[in-house]
Amino acid sequence: MTKQNHRTALLAATMIFSAVFLRVLGKLGILGVPSGIIRSLIYIALYIGWGISVSKRIIQVDVRHYLIAVSGLMVFWFILRSMKYYFITDIGIARQLWYWYYLPMLFIPLFSLFVALSLGKPANAKLSKTTLLLLAIPTVLCLLFELTNDLHQLVFSFPEGEAWTGENNGYRFGYYIVLGCEIFCALAAFVIMLIKCRLSQRKKYLPFLLLTCSIVYALIYVSGAKWMRLIGGDITAAQCLMFTGILESCIQSGLIQTNTGYKSLFEAGSIGAQIVDTDLHTRYASSNASKLPADVIRSAKKDATLLDHNTLLRSCRINGGHVLWQEDITDITALLEKLEENRQRISESNDVEQQNYKTKVKINAVREKSRLYDRLQAQTVHQIELLDQLLMQIEAEDNPEIRRSLLAKAAVIGAYIKRRGNLMFISERSSVTDTAELSACLEESFANLELMSVECAIDIPGKNSIYTQDAIRVYDFFEAVTEAALDDLRSVWLKARSLEDDVLFYLHAESEGDLSVLSVLADTCTCEEGVWRFSLRIGKAGEQP
Repeated sequence: MTKQNHRTALLAATMIFSAVFLRVLGKLGILGVPSGIIRSLIYIALYIGWGISVSKRIIQVDVRHYLIAVSGLMVFWFILRSMKYYFITDIGIARQLWYWYYLPMLFIPLFSLFVALSLGKPANAKLSKTTLLLLAIPTVLCLLFELTNDLHQLVFSFPEGEAWTGENNGYRFGYYIVLGCEIFCALAAFVIMLIKCRLSQRKKYLPFLLLTCSIVYALIYVSGAKWMRLIGGDITAAQCLMFTGILESCIQSGLIQTNTGYKSLFEAGSIGAQIVDTDLHTRYASSNASKLPADVIRSAKKDATLLDHNTLLRSCRINGGHVLWQEDITDITALLEKLEENRQRISESNDVEQQNYKTKVKINAVREKSRLYDRLQAQTVHQIELLDQLLMQIEAEDNPEIRRSLLAKAAVIGAYIKRRGNLMFISERSSVTDTAELSACLEESFANLELMSVECAIDIPGKNSIYTQDAIRVYDFFEAVTEAALDDLRSVWLKARSLEDDVLFYLHAESEGDLSVLSVLADTCTCEEGVWRFSLRIGKAGEQP
């Protein structure tokens, strides 16, 4: 726990102790009504404070909203309780307020279940309306069943000839249905949270202990045990405290993810960064971040600022302030100095001018290579990720046969990345290529497919000029079919037919998989007895495709 957490826990414990002390005073007949009202205000302040704390700590939108709703229901419960005991004298109104206790008693576990179901989803993800209705409808029906008890007395029963109050009531089967709904939602919420939790600390079992205490307390309270009514007779205070403790322990143990702990992570970083608020006060800083004057921060907010000869300070606006980071520009500075030196010597020597020219050529060549490699990486990012997955599986696999199969798949993907790069480099130089180049790409892929015991055949006539982009289209389509059927591909046959103005490609693939999704990439698509047949028509170079 951080110092802030210790202070918060101490304050909460003090408030709870004060509330318990005031209850004891009330039981002894000392300042009964004033102490009760003050005790209610303490609990209301406690739950409002917890709701504010949750709104700051929980980053997932739906989880934050559900927990704030839980806080609001606890406040609502205490307001009802205070009105019933300290402000309302009419027995009928007091009984109706008592019935309304079950709004928070039913919906606090329900919202806890919504919290559990929302965990592990993206920050702005929402539960489906179907899920919300399936869970909310039984709870709403239980609440309506409870609120209409005066009409049927199937939840609480009252003796004839006596006033209907919470002091002389009995329990009917409807009460246990309502109680079962509460227990089901609470247990389901915790079990789902426990299943989704990726941590293994022992403290994650604390919520389970508190939940057990809450259920046991409710059952003993319902049984009418006098000792429980004397020691913990305030069910509102007891259940609210227990549910708050359960949810807070879920937060502290990691069952509910929070937006905390980043300060230590940020401090441990080595990026030379810091976060400042709108008043330019540093809130977070990495261990190697320099202390910056306010005028330097203001300057960096407008534009990148030099801290020294080799360090550039950059900034970016974020919600509530700015993030600033230091960028090492030693290499750039050295390059600029070199260029400046060459510029000064141009007038003195043709050799220096030539050297400067060569330097620029190298820089441009490096940039061009970087651009081409970035473009290749962007166009084959899926295959690169797939290749990484296969290589990791190979390292983790001990079975020689499975390793051999994985190696064959990796060879197929690697051949595509290599040959796809060749076609891309050709397209940079010329918009036209030859079917022989495409045939070479496909033959290398077929050679690697044969390592997987796939029967392959290819027949592409050479010396037909086609557009490079069309060649890439055919090769990309072949790869898409291969990857889609990689696990159960048995044979591949590809043939090209030269027409007057076009080249017609036929691709047959034998696979039990569903390749119909690839039909949008081809001109025709059919399937018969596990053999998928595709065709693509492309125009010859110089003609409209």
